[in-house]
Amino acid sequence: MKTIDYILASFSDVRLRAFDIPKLRGYFSNKYPEDSLLHNHLGGGKFSYRAPQIQYRIHKGSPALLGFADGIELIKKIVLDNHNITIGDKSMQVNEIQVDFFREEFGQSEDYFNYEFASPWMALNQENYRAYVKMNTMDQKRRLRQILKGNLLTLSKAFDYTIPDFDLIETDGWFKQVSRNFHNIPMHCFTGEFSMNFRIPEFLALGKQVARGFGVVKTYKEER
Repeated sequence: MKTIDYILASFSDVRLRAFDIPKLRGYFSNKYPEDSLLHNHLGGGKFSYRAPQIQYRIHKGSPALLGFADGIELIKKIVLDNHNITIGDKSMQVNEIQVDFFREEFGQSEDYFNYEFASPWMALNQENYRAYVKMNTMDQKRRLRQILKGNLLTLSKAFDYTIPDFDLIETDGWFKQVSRNFHNIPMHCFTGEFSMNFRIPEFLALGKQVARGFGVVKTYKEER
């Protein structure tokens, strides 16, 4: 495994809903237009396809920024500024920001870990969804496990981590389909629980649109 560092800054006296994350992203992009890490646009119509080093979250009902690599220093700069977060016609003065630094183990393991999705996992795009709905239930479950395993490659690349033996990674879980609007288009996402022999620290995310808060992973704890 590898030790990774990341930061989570929560604007804890502001309340926000998950579907407002695109507007939250717009607020920070407009306030810091020169910082492409906040929006991944490079200018001249070009777009950065590397893993977003700043990602938007809803944490305990409040807007939050998660950062790693170069995103850590940018978030340190952001939290020192004054903020009046504007969402549509609503303006919210920020008076409290909670900043948490994390140094966690990440990567393939001999142990298995149990997780759940804290926000819907966008596993499919429109093209492979059409193939997915034609499968029987067993094949659908197998396909989702394959996609989940493949998501680990993208997440690992973001942290410059090479999975030692990808073929030995095993995943299992159950998933429930849910619909979420994305750019006013209904997208088929999934909630659920899963296990794998791979350590994923809290607040990291899998799948598509992780910068916008989809697919956030948290450790699954059974209620007693």
